[in-house]
Amino acid sequence: MSAPAARLAVVLTPAFAVGLLAITTPAPAEAQAPSAPGFDFTYPGEKKLTIAVPRPIGGSGAASEFYEVLENDLRLSGWFEIIPADGFIEPAGTGIRDGQFRYSDWQSVGAVVVGKTLLQSRSGNQLYAEVWTYDASAERRLGARSFTGSGDNARLLAHKVANEIIFRVTNREGPFNTRFAAAATLRGNKEIYVVDFDGYNVRAVTSNGSINVEPAWDPSGSKIAFTSWMQGEADLYVADLAGKVVQKVSGRAGIDSAPSWHPKGGLLAVTLAIGGDPDVFTLDPGTGRQVGRITSTAGIDTSGVFSPDGSRIAFVSERAGTPQIYVADANGGNPQRITFQGNYNTEPAWSPEGDKIAFVGRDGNFDVFVVGTDGKGLERLTQGQGDNEGPTWSPDGYYVAFSSTRNGAAHIWASTVNGRHQVQLTRGKGGYTNPDWSPRLGW
Repeated sequence: MSAPAARLAVVLTPAFAVGLLAITTPAPAEAQAPSAPGFDFTYPGEKKLTIAVPRPIGGSGAASEFYEVLENDLRLSGWFEIIPADGFIEPAGTGIRDGQFRYSDWQSVGAVVVGKTLLQSRSGNQLYAEVWTYDASAERRLGARSFTGSGDNARLLAHKVANEIIFRVTNREGPFNTRFAAAATLRGNKEIYVVDFDGYNVRAVTSNGSINVEPAWDPSGSKIAFTSWMQGEADLYVADLAGKVVQKVSGRAGIDSAPSWHPKGGLLAVTLAIGGDPDVFTLDPGTGRQVGRITSTAGIDTSGVFSPDGSRIAFVSERAGTPQIYVADANGGNPQRITFQGNYNTEPAWSPEGDKIAFVGRDGNFDVFVVGTDGKGLERLTQGQGDNEGPTWSPDGYYVAFSSTRNGAAHIWASTVNGRHQVQLTRGKGGYTNPDWSPRLGW
């Protein structure tokens, strides 16, 4: 995936301007702001801008949690190098709007970008936040926005503010309105959990006391398909998160595993052992009815995943003697092998733009690689850091997350697509495997 160089954004969209009428100059004046000088970006982690984020003003009792989450989000993103607050020379509590502070105070500490915030507690258990983003080097405002949220959820408000700062600086959406589904051994056995991007708000999807693995989000972010032994065999289920209902989709003899959704949501690619030989099939996710068969060669074929446009499918096959990644038409026609280095390559995952596939290769340990869908341009993301498995792409294609044992227990880590910025997302007891990155979710 190649991304065009981004330019610093300064113009509020009409939707943003409406939310700011009470806190800034009239919308037409804001929209007429001159263009700011640009910073060239390709991926997060490639070039990090120095950013200063002073503590929020406003006196809310939730300020400490809000500030901690905001700083952590910006650090995790890979776009910024955060200047420590103990180096600031601007007096605490200085205003956040144009004309209420001196750019020289931030230039002197090396800040290129400044994110200033206000956080107030309001009646009805509400929190109100403003974020004003500035290009300190050019001494001009990039944008501003306000948010209102529950007084019990300062974390969510901080995620919104972090996304806003990233958008104003890079013209890209931040990743903080996403979650992971994963299999985790937080209570001894493997259950399916959902966790926010930053590793907080862990919620159980299953609690059946059995083994539950391979969760896969549907395109709407409202359902998760997974494999479970809750009835003694490896069967396929779909959990409706809103309705909190788990439905058995397939209980065919042998294995029912490795579910993956079609991008339009009405079809599941799964591995079934009909006749004893595992192959990739398609099923109706509502009824479990077999719709099609994608592979039918001797040996194991598994882990079918559709391309973002649904026209192709990647899968693992042993037809050449060892597990390798193949790409074929969506109906299984015209299969092409795309991995040739190493004798054990599995777990393919398409990039959102459809031009690359992340996968796991065994080179002593298990590591994450990325290759073009034509088999060219092989890149390695991990090496010499424990086992790294289960790659999954962020919705914007700038990050690849995976399960890693580099610090002992398996946890979810995220890497920028160039591999230069890798961060641990989940913490605690560990045992997180099979992560799957959600689509962007509504706030």
